[in-house]
Amino acid sequence: MRSWVPCLLLLLLCVSCDVFELHPYEIRGGVRDTNARALERLQRNVSGGSFRFAVLGDIGVYQDDSVDAVKDLARRDVDFVVQMGDLTEFSSAQEYDWVAGLLEDASVPALAVIGNHDLLGKGRELYLHRFGPTFLAFEHGGSRFVLFDSNSREYGFPGNVPDLEQLRSALGEAPGGGHLFTFSHVPPGHPDFDGSLTEPLEQLQAEHGVTVSFHGHTHRFSTDARRGVRYFIADSIELHSYLLVTVEGESVAVEQVFF
Repeated sequence: MRSWVPCLLLLLLCVSCDVFELHPYEIRGGVRDTNARALERLQRNVSGGSFRFAVLGDIGVYQDDSVDAVKDLARRDVDFVVQMGDLTEFSSAQEYDWVAGLLEDASVPALAVIGNHDLLGKGRELYLHRFGPTFLAFEHGGSRFVLFDSNSREYGFPGNVPDLEQLRSALGEAPGGGHLFTFSHVPPGHPDFDGSLTEPLEQLQAEHGVTVSFHGHTHRFSTDARRGVRYFIADSIELHSYLLVTVEGESVAVEQVFF
């Protein structure tokens, strides 16, 4: 090979760096720890009475719809928003960068759980880098919120996804007589949720007095009650709807709103 050929190839690669993503699962750089920064924002606006939060469904490839949904949040007077996973379609670095930036720039603090599509390839590492731990618990307005990973199939149904012991420890009792809310992508009872854990999860949530359990994954709104716990599944963003939750004392109202 002529001595100038390697140099030419290197030059061509460098020139193309701004055009082509050389590694679609590049973990370095980009927005980091989006959930942690959202919590920092939320804690600066402590709620002592009634409050409101939103629940967004699967984003996937629906980027334009997602932009519209985030814009709509600005007029809803919500304290924060939780996105229910499938932030991405293919778990690529470009998708993660885009959606982390979208939620980071939202008018209200925005957190996200991990979905099954977010675990493709190096998706879990990308989620950990861009958003942080897949398990998260925090308090707001006298209530406790627990976000966890329920994508059993993506791990080969190992018997500990979701991690019920971790969930049990985080739930405890609602602080100050408030409410307990849980969030995970795959709802219990779905074929992608470990069937051996469906009844134990539902029993655990009932024993601890969970008020509402929120989910995504199916792309279609639905709701039911199991052992006294209300379960809601949010539409995917392509259907231009999300859930608006208003907490006033003992009252918790969940409304499907459209944008």
